Amino acid sequence: MHPVSRGRNNKENVRRHDISSPVSVKKPSAGALLLGLIPFAAMCFSVPLWDRIEPMLFGIPFNLFWLISWIVLSPVCMWAAYRVETAQNGRDGETQ
Repeated sequence: MHPVSRGRNNKENVRRHDISSPVSVKKPSAGALLLGLIPFAAMCFSVPLWDRIEPMLFGIPFNLFWLISWIVLSPVCMWAAYRVETAQNGRDGETQ
């Protein structure tokens, strides 16, 4: 039987987890925001600095190399932002 068609139990679960109840959300720290914005700024706002084909790196044009590099480095920046936030939460005495 499909989970949606289970009838009464499903309706009770929906009522129990009301989406209109407020959820507390902590604002991210300035350090985490900056770390999250680094890849975006490096890919979007630095175009005049790397908009050239030469030099070729690893057999691809420099501009493609730059973008691929930041696509690979983006998760590293997100991980660092996560670490900043978890360290901040640990200092504040909050739990997840």
